[in-house]
Amino acid sequence: MVDLPAALVKGAFATGARIRHARVFHPNGLHLSGRLHAEPEFEPLFGAGERAVIARLSKGAGMPGGLPDVLGFAFRVLDRDDEPWDFTLATTGRGLLGRLVFTPARGWATARYGCLMPYRIGNSAPTWFFAEPDADQPASASLHAMDAHLDEHLVSFTLTASRLTGPRVRLAELALRHAESAEYRTDYFDPMLNRPSEVELFPNAVGKIRELAYIGSRSGRGEGA
Repeated sequence: MVDLPAALVKGAFATGARIRHARVFHPNGLHLSGRLHAEPEFEPLFGAGERAVIARLSKGAGMPGGLPDVLGFAFRVLDRDDEPWDFTLATTGRGLLGRLVFTPARGWATARYGCLMPYRIGNSAPTWFFAEPDADQPASASLHAMDAHLDEHLVSFTLTASRLTGPRVRLAELALRHAESAEYRTDYFDPMLNRPSEVELFPNAVGKIRELAYIGSRSGRGEGA
């Protein structure tokens, strides 16, 4: 027998994607590609040297123009084994509680992206990942403004991590540009499916619900589950 709650979650997101003819959330976005360079102590996770990255910048609710929105930053990096590792980050608040809440951002330059659900790497304590943009990115939340900016500039992000208490640790730098069509071979990022074996999103039960939502949204758009 099909698990009813699982079927309901997948069905709801599939229906939403069919109605919208796009993702339920973050329907419009820009495709980017570039490189990630990990700090030496994190090369065992990401691999040494420049790692290939594809990414997507988006607006969560699809608000028009430069209106504030929950901004999204998803990216896929090839890990130490040249396997895909997906991150899906969105703008959150700051502080211990703020990191648990999606927060609209007024512009790309002031956005602060977080993973909302923490990661557990091996037996480590739950760890949140964050991305901070460079200050030269557009001051508004307009996709058009970001698109024009990328015509002339690279955009960079600093990837950091922290536990519930304690200092934030610098993990890596990303440098991105407009992607060529041949570089961008997927239009979805799934952090539950694509991750190193010793890495998991925590708590696992919430992660399973999130995975069902990803599967439903992809099926509603006619993409592979």
